[in-house]
Amino acid sequence: MPKGTNRNSKRSSASGRGPARTPKPEVLVIGSGAVGAACASALARRGVRVRVLSHAGQSTTSISGGHLLLQSKRPGPSLELARRSLELLKAFVAGREEELRYRQSGSLLLAVSDAETEALRAHWAALNAAGVGCEWLDGATARVLEPELSPTVAAATYCPEDAQIDPAALAGAWLHDALTHGASLSSGVMVEGFVTSHGAVAGVVASKAEYPASAVVLAAGPWSGELAAMAGAEAEVVPRRGVLLRGRSNRVLAGRPLLGAGYLAAKFSDPTAGGQTQASFSFQQHPDGECVLGGTRDFAGFDPGDLTAAAAAILECGAAYLPAVRDVDWTQQHVGFRPWTPSGVPYLGAASVPGLYLACGHEGDGITLAAVTAERIAEAICGG
Repeated sequence: MPKGTNRNSKRSSASGRGPARTPKPEVLVIGSGAVGAACASALARRGVRVRVLSHAGQSTTSISGGHLLLQSKRPGPSLELARRSLELLKAFVAGREEELRYRQSGSLLLAVSDAETEALRAHWAALNAAGVGCEWLDGATARVLEPELSPTVAAATYCPEDAQIDPAALAGAWLHDALTHGASLSSGVMVEGFVTSHGAVAGVVASKAEYPASAVVLAAGPWSGELAAMAGAEAEVVPRRGVLLRGRSNRVLAGRPLLGAGYLAAKFSDPTAGGQTQASFSFQQHPDGECVLGGTRDFAGFDPGDLTAAAAAILECGAAYLPAVRDVDWTQQHVGFRPWTPSGVPYLGAASVPGLYLACGHEGDGITLAAVTAERIAEAICGG
């Protein structure tokens, strides 16, 4: 990634007092994943001096799935945020769809049992009441759209607004856009604390160096709760572990993102009800044949857990909806941590401590909600 230049990095030295000094950034963004990069881009486009603090060990974007879905949301704040976000994202992606592996092909939510069909019908009715145009399909019609689906698929809903993208490519594009608009990047730095002045956040301490700033945006995914506490702010963000499989197929297994109805039950489950690992079905295939199969959800801190057992559970679950997943050579197993919040809604905006802004708590929707998060953060800092 090319280094950006700060448009305001030089001051006149005509006074003869020595070389020009670089002014401190107005805003530090902690995190260079999709959410942090989008925030940096939105702020830099408004003329704000931005520095992004990045550490590869604290980012899960590169191993994320690339679903951009309305169907996986419940009516309420997250759904409305997702609708606006997909609008913004579509505008950003325009003209580079192939580069970012973006396709708006719609998505299917699938049911393979009476219980799943009943739950799916209730979800479909709620989405339509909220203005999301979804079609109800019987199993046979769903198999016309996706011939590889299992004969046991009894019903499905189709949402034409849904899409998919390459998360790492998207984050890279946002970061490049930020740098092009004058942002700077510090890579490989781990945030260790915050600089405060008169009760307000005035910068961070990272890798034993101080980075002063007028404001700090916390976009560090599942690590955000811990970091917010260091600044004296409250953000109840808990890591929710998830395993995904990656492989490649020479034939088309699905032309659009697929989810099992059980995915919704796992996503919205109450963690206080028990600590069992839940496997649910999500699948996407990119035009080049790369396949992503998920996934699991459980709470175990940042412990990566037993990937072999998780992979077996994912494969068994996936085969119930799409039997051909058993034919894929799943060469990679990834474990990541979703930033879960008890409310199910992310933190977007000013924290309780002046100078700190929160862009975190998206659970598994960070890619989908990154664009609207950036818009909200830019408005909170710059007005609008």
